[in-house]
Amino acid sequence: GVDVIGEFLESQNIENYLVEIGGEIRVKGINIEKNSPWKVGVEQPHFDGEQSILKAISLKKEAMATSGTYRKFKTDENGNRYAHIIDTQTGYPSKTNLLSISVIANNCMIADAHATAFKAMGIEKISEFLKSHTELKVFLIFENDKKEFETLNLNNFPEQ
Repeated sequence: GVDVIGEFLESQNIENYLVEIGGEIRVKGINIEKNSPWKVGVEQPHFDGEQSILKAISLKKEAMATSGTYRKFKTDENGNRYAHIIDTQTGYPSKTNLLSISVIANNCMIADAHATAFKAMGIEKISEFLKSHTELKVFLIFENDKKEFETLNLNNFPEQ
């Protein structure tokens, strides 16, 4: 839907826009009011439903989608969190330390598909995959063995 709206705006010769539906974003041009690139936020994971921004980045002519498991999850009797994304090898919800995967691509369909797939792949497989897919920029938020949040920028995901 985001890409369809973006393509429609471009067909109407609109040079500057930001389209956002459910956290999926596509931008082109600049924010005319601020005369600067479009700024979008990457959320800090919170398990209690609170919302806050971990980092803000600039986008110009690209799309970003985020797949996260910090809002929709179930916890078993051992404290393990299971996400709404299914592990295709087991047929059960994926259990992983990845909490948020943001992907920047040329369009939202590609960004969203990869963000969801990466959720099931794990950090090592994502890093290997991205060696041959340098067009994708990825930002991961995960829990380490001490249950502390860590982040990882891959393929030049913007710092700011």
